[in-house]
Amino acid sequence: MTTLAPERGLSAQAGDWAAVLRTAIATAILSALLVTFQPFVVTFEAKTPDAGSPVNQLGYGLLMLAGLLAHLTLTPPALLRRIAHPVWLMMAFWLVFASLHSPWPDVSLRAVGFTLAAMIAATAVFTLPPDARSFRVALALSVSAVLGLSYVGIVLLPGSAIHQAGELESIHAGLWRGIYSHKNVAGPVMACLCYAGFYLFRAGWRGVGGAIAVLSAVFVLETGSKTTLALLPAVALLVLGARRMGRVPVVLLLASALALMAAFTLGTVLSPALYAVQQWVLPGTTLTGRLDLWRFALQALAGHEWLGMGFDSFWTTPAVAAAEVPLGSSWDPRGIVNAHSGYLDLVIAMGWPGLVLGLLLIVALPLRDFARSRDDDEARRLADLFLMILAFTLLNAFVESFLFARGAPVWMLLWLSVAGLRFLARQP
Repeated sequence: MTTLAPERGLSAQAGDWAAVLRTAIATAILSALLVTFQPFVVTFEAKTPDAGSPVNQLGYGLLMLAGLLAHLTLTPPALLRRIAHPVWLMMAFWLVFASLHSPWPDVSLRAVGFTLAAMIAATAVFTLPPDARSFRVALALSVSAVLGLSYVGIVLLPGSAIHQAGELESIHAGLWRGIYSHKNVAGPVMACLCYAGFYLFRAGWRGVGGAIAVLSAVFVLETGSKTTLALLPAVALLVLGARRMGRVPVVLLLASALALMAAFTLGTVLSPALYAVQQWVLPGTTLTGRLDLWRFALQALAGHEWLGMGFDSFWTTPAVAAAEVPLGSSWDPRGIVNAHSGYLDLVIAMGWPGLVLGLLLIVALPLRDFARSRDDDEARRLADLFLMILAFTLLNAFVESFLFARGAPVWMLLWLSVAGLRFLARQP
C-alpha cells in the first residue's frame, strides 16, 4: 500500500498540472482572438488584392494548429461528431466554393482559410478547460487582458487608444477605442465583455464579475456608440427578463426582434413598401447614409447573385474603385471597406445561397440549441451568456460588418456563442 501512495500523489499532481496547462492554452487562444495580433492599429489603408499581413498569417495558422491538436488529443470523437453539425460543414464548403469563383480567388481563399482557422481555434476554448471553473478562469483572464490593455492605452497611449481630431473621421475625436481600430469595434466588444461580467457575477465571482461589468460599461459609454448603448441593456433585459417565462418565449422574442430589424434596415432597400413605412416612422432617415451604400452594393452585385464576389474581393478592389458615384449619394463607396451591414456583405461574398446558409449557421441552429440546452444551474448561466452575446451581435450586424471576418473580435465573440450553445445542447 505504501508503495502506491507516492504514485497516486504524483498522478494527482500530474493531473493538476495538466489541468493548469489546458486552462492556460485556452486562455492564450481566447486572448489572441479577442486582443487580435495587431492591437492599437489605428489606420486602415485600402488593400490591394494581393495584400496580406505576415503577422496575421502566422498567428492564425498557429491558433488553428493549437485548436486541431486540442481536438485530436483531448476532445472525445463522439463529442466532435455531435458538435460538428452538417450545416457547419456545408457552410465551410460554400465558403471555399464561392471563393473559387471570385475575380481574385487567391485573395478570397486566403481570407476564407484564415477565417476557418480562427473558427477551429475558437471551438477549442470549450474543450480545453477541464471543468466549468477552469473555463471561468480562462474567460476572466482573457477579458481582463482586453480591459487592462485598453485602459492602459487610454492613459499611456492616448494617440492610439482615443480617436484624434487630425484623423480622417475627426467627428469622433475624443471617443475611446482602446486596443481596437475604431470605436464601432470597441463598443460592441466591450458590450459582450459586460455580459461576461454578468455571467461571472451570477456564477459567484461577484468581485471579478462586477468589476468587469462596470469597467466594460464605462468603456461603452466613452465610445459614444449609440447602437451599442441602446442594445446593451435591451438585450440583457430581453434574455434575463424573458428567461423567467422559459426558453421558447426568449427564442420567439429574439426571432421577432431580428425580423423587425431586418425589415427596417436591409428590407427598406429591397422593398418600396418597407421603405415607405420607414420614412413614415422616421422621415428623412438614411441610417447615416447606409441606404445609399446598400443600393450601390446591390446594383454592383448584378450577375453575381448566386456565388457572390468572394471574400475581400469587392470593396477594396477596382470593381469599386473604378465605379461611378451615384448622383446625390450620401457616401462615396470608393473609399469604403465594407457595406456596414454584415448580412449584405455575406451576399456580396457568397451570394444569396451563402446568406441562407449563414442564417442557418448563426441564427436558426443556435436558437434551437438554446431551447435544447441542459437545465442545470451552470448550463443555464452559460446559455444565457451565449444568447446575450448572440442576440447583441446579430442585431448589431444589421448596421456593422464583421460576419466571418477572422480579424474581427466581434465575429469571434459571435462564433464563440454559436459554438458554446451547440456544446451545451450536445453535451450529455
